[in-house]
Amino acid sequence: MNSLVIYASRTGNTRHLAEAIAETLRPRGSVHLLSVEAAPPRVPEGTDLVVIGGPTEAHGMTPPMKEFFDRLEIDALSGIAAAGFDTRLRWPIWLSGSAAEGIVDLLNRRNARVVVPAESFLVTRTPVLEEGELERAREWATSVAVAAEAMVPLAAGVLA
Repeated sequence: MNSLVIYASRTGNTRHLAEAIAETLRPRGSVHLLSVEAAPPRVPEGTDLVVIGGPTEAHGMTPPMKEFFDRLEIDALSGIAAAGFDTRLRWPIWLSGSAAEGIVDLLNRRNARVVVPAESFLVTRTPVLEEGELERAREWATSVAVAAEAMVPLAAGVLA
């Protein structure tokens, strides 16, 4: 499975999570890890899975993440397995908001095949990742990979 992990990060927390996610996906195939600033407007040919994450600010996505989706070609993710995550404070979602919810909404609008619900990883006010969040990100990445692998043969037109 060929994966692409794209992230936005201000303090490094989301980058650390993206690195852990990419590391978890690597035994399953090739993985490219890119910041939103370096991400192309179209995913490379042969990409099976795209995972996108960023910090939650002002109840949603950061400007760099919004700019990435603005320059992403409308059909760039059509039919590709996808998942979205964010970092946010441990507050009720109605109070903090969620970049992941916005990311998943935009993945759906780009006709990606979202394979798991949006996921939030928690940071403290300092901000640093809460204890255990990197391990939880690895577990989440495994569940994303399993869900994506279940649909890859269908996307490729191969009967199981």
